[in-house]
Amino acid sequence: MRALPPTGLRAAAVALAAAACVLGTSAPSPAATAHSAPAPRAADEPPADAAQIAMLKRSVAEWNHWRGAHRGVRPALAGAYLHHAALRGADLSGARLRGADLRGADLSGADLAGADLAGSVLAEADLTHADLTRADLGGAYLDGARLTGAKLGCKGHQACKG
Repeated sequence: MRALPPTGLRAAAVALAAAACVLGTSAPSPAATAHSAPAPRAADEPPADAAQIAMLKRSVAEWNHWRGAHRGVRPALAGAYLHHAALRGADLSGARLRGADLRGADLSGADLAGADLAGSVLAEADLTHADLTRADLGGAYLDGARLTGAKLGCKGHQACKG
């Protein structure tokens, strides 16, 4: 496994510390930010839905329309391969994205509020102005991710100051 430069780990640790405050937990150590394998799917978690993944890859407009019509459905996208996917403005609120490969994905302006992104790979992803409030980023790999203007929901939490 290639060693990451300390600046990459520090940047990931800062991002994870900010994200951890959303959950009210302590941030993982910098050593825990190195990604070796996707987080395993929990026994009670449904497998990824191939039809949902295909729709999301095909068209964000179609996906958002479907989400609007199916508000009670929590998208099952755990472990999905969405490497470099164009997901700008996608409604992924509450989605199960545990262990998903989102390397280099364009998630700018996406709604990821309450999404389970634990163990996902978000390296080089564009999360500019994305809503990550209440999102679970535990063990997510964020090296090089762009978080400018991202909403992390850290208001008033000690880990988010400075």
